[in-house]
Amino acid sequence: MYFKKTLFIPLAALVTLAGCTRNAESESPEGNNQRAVIIGVAENALPGQILFKVSPDYASTKASGGVYEEEHLLVPDLGDIKFERLFPSCGRFEKRTREAGLNRWFIADFSKDVPVAKVAEYLSGSENVEAVEYSYALEIADADNYTVFNPSTKAVGIPHNVAFPFNESTRAQEYQWHYNNTGRVFTSSSAAGADADVYAAWQLCTGDPDVIVAVIDQGVKFDHEDLAANMWRNPGEIPDNGIDDDGNGYVDDVYGYNFIDNNGTITFSEENSHGTHVAGTISAVNNNGIGVNGIAGGSGNQDGVRIMTLQTLGTAANGTSGGGLGASARAMKYAADNGAVISQNSWGYSSGVLSNGDWSKGNYSAMKDAIEYFIKYAGIDENGEQTGPMAGGIVIFAAGNDASELVEYPAGDSQVVSVAATSYLGTPSYYTNFGKWVSMCAPGGDEVMDANYGGVYSTVVAKDGSSSYGSMQGTSMACPHVSGACALAVSYYYGADKRKGLTPDMLRGALLGSCNQIDPYCGAAYAGKMGVGSLDTYRLLLAVNKMEDIPSVSISVGETKTIELKDYFLEVNAIAYSCNDNSVAEVSVSRGRLTIVGRKSGNAVISVSDGSAIVKTIEVNVK
Repeated sequence: MYFKKTLFIPLAALVTLAGCTRNAESESPEGNNQRAVIIGVAENALPGQILFKVSPDYASTKASGGVYEEEHLLVPDLGDIKFERLFPSCGRFEKRTREAGLNRWFIADFSKDVPVAKVAEYLSGSENVEAVEYSYALEIADADNYTVFNPSTKAVGIPHNVAFPFNESTRAQEYQWHYNNTGRVFTSSSAAGADADVYAAWQLCTGDPDVIVAVIDQGVKFDHEDLAANMWRNPGEIPDNGIDDDGNGYVDDVYGYNFIDNNGTITFSEENSHGTHVAGTISAVNNNGIGVNGIAGGSGNQDGVRIMTLQTLGTAANGTSGGGLGASARAMKYAADNGAVISQNSWGYSSGVLSNGDWSKGNYSAMKDAIEYFIKYAGIDENGEQTGPMAGGIVIFAAGNDASELVEYPAGDSQVVSVAATSYLGTPSYYTNFGKWVSMCAPGGDEVMDANYGGVYSTVVAKDGSSSYGSMQGTSMACPHVSGACALAVSYYYGADKRKGLTPDMLRGALLGSCNQIDPYCGAAYAGKMGVGSLDTYRLLLAVNKMEDIPSVSISVGETKTIELKDYFLEVNAIAYSCNDNSVAEVSVSRGRLTIVGRKSGNAVISVSDGSAIVKTIEVNVK
């Protein structure tokens, strides 16, 4: 069935999508040597789907008036190619969508019997197509059977003698050792402090419903007994009326959206519990007397952070089911436009499917573009004003479970936070990926150490579809610990007075700057390759309130100004500093106090670092 019109894209021109012929020539016109960039390798691609990016001039001629304006090509040897905008028309956010160039991306669907390389070759011959990107299998990052490394037996983390503040069972507390590890997990010896340090963080904050976390994953069981109260509900959408009530480009998107089936019906099952498990770690309802706890699940007074479910992954862990690259890229943008400020992603491309050269090639990646859009626009309205609890968004990805140093994407992108996994001994989990590209690590479990209690315990879906609980392991489970901790940090900064001004850079600096050292406990194989350290939620909350800039300094020649660095850094024991012009300002640090002496008239910039991830600058004017 043709929804719009039958179209013809000349191979060399893609002259207009208003052409109306049923016969297409597959040969390039003589003399055309220009071809688009083709990203990836065809042998790794999913069949029947491909993405392509058109030129700005061509995109400006396309005014999409529908939600998905579906059109068709009929091409000899290739058959019917259906295509539409990858990121649909989105009402009040359409202007910034175009400014970001996301309206230039299209997605093509065709018969799975047609080789994707032939379609890529056909599209790449058009002078108006800049890039062609294969759609890849997106793998769920929970662990199964991999080569087992022999970990160190030393632990990481500082135990805090903090009482459990809620009314969930003692049994649940022991299962969730990953929040507060006492040194015993049921009958097993573990390592005190090898956890995410959540109990101490709960003394400062338990969450805020204005903070929305987008779980891009399998569908989350939105009616789960321990999740329902903390699910995001689209305030502008009337359920099941078949209308896009809020004009965001999506119909009946009440709890989020199903990007596999392109509708608002979120599905889940026992074998599709991955998204539900991830969501529970972030925001299972606290203090409700049942089940488990979420890191940012509130205090039982409807005050937990909200989970937006964006369904993109299918049942198969190897990525052969689900919506592919197109679905996940759409979900990332949807999250930014609909209020999320944290993007939680426990998935990645199949190992080795994409090189760094492919990922960064001319910035021609739909997912990379979508990630950049989320970081820039999450929490921001169509007028550029901050309406969410953070001005911009942070993107968290699981590092993968191949027990390999091989860089995986999108986790390997420098803009995202990539998370490796640790065990209840605080050591690297046997399956975790590692390497210089990893940002940090967090508890992901290790069931080789203990098949019964070594995993991460959270919400799942029972065989009959009802609410249940269970353990999983993987960087998939480590990742939501970081997302939950970030959600708690945003909640803490935002506070009762709804303080604005927190940015993704500030949050990222606080997150990485507050980690506990892990290198001494890794062993040679992992030393320097598990990121800056392991997650400490309590220290993160302390750090995020110290992320304000250091004010500018104006002094006279010969005058001295001192700055107490403890007001701006969590730790002042390893301060490093430099000045771009020592003839203007002389700088020294002693016992956490920075001293500036004006030497001659002029301007200088001082850089101060805590020795880890936080760097701040001080502008100095000497009169």
